[in-house]
Amino acid sequence: MGAASADTVARMPAVLSTATTVVALLLAAVALLAAALNRAPDRVQLIGTVVVSIAAVLLVGAAVASWIGGHSPRETTTFLGYALTMLLLPAGAWIVGRMEPTRFGSVIIGVAALIVPVLVLRIGQVFGA
Repeated sequence: MGAASADTVARMPAVLSTATTVVALLLAAVALLAAALNRAPDRVQLIGTVVVSIAAVLLVGAAVASWIGGHSPRETTTFLGYALTMLLLPAGAWIVGRMEPTRFGSVIIGVAALIVPVLVLRIGQVFGA
């Protein structure tokens, strides 16, 4: 592997972390704006939730690949808890949000989306990034 490709691989988790954080914050803004406008969860929030979920899967997958590659987290149990939460939270929020067909469903999705950047940060800290 050349120096350029090794540098690209080293930057990938940072790019995934940033992308996951940005899409989660965008989803939070859309969902909380919908709640302020007295709107229930809609298709735009569904698409946002799917995008956040895909970003979370890619980020956790990169972290697991790093772990397999020999860079283990400082606290394995903590990492597994954060990773599992990050994978399940967006979909769970969507399900619960749709069960509440009022503006509070959008609040549920928006608050859950605000939690994702915190999970991204904590996973980076557990890995010592």
